[in-house]
Amino acid sequence: MYNWELQNAIVAFVDMLRPSFPQQAELYQDGLHSFATFASDMLTMMGYSPR
Repeated sequence: MYNWELQNAIVAFVDMLRPSFPQQAELYQDGLHSFATFASDMLTMMGYSPR
């Protein structure tokens, strides 16, 4: 019923990525901040007041 080899491969892959989690989190936060700034600037240019 379970594919243990696939499950073990997924666990090994996630464990391999674990050291880069802080960098990935920082990259995500930077991207989110950039998107929010862009959306805010775009809406301000369209005439919506910033809140």
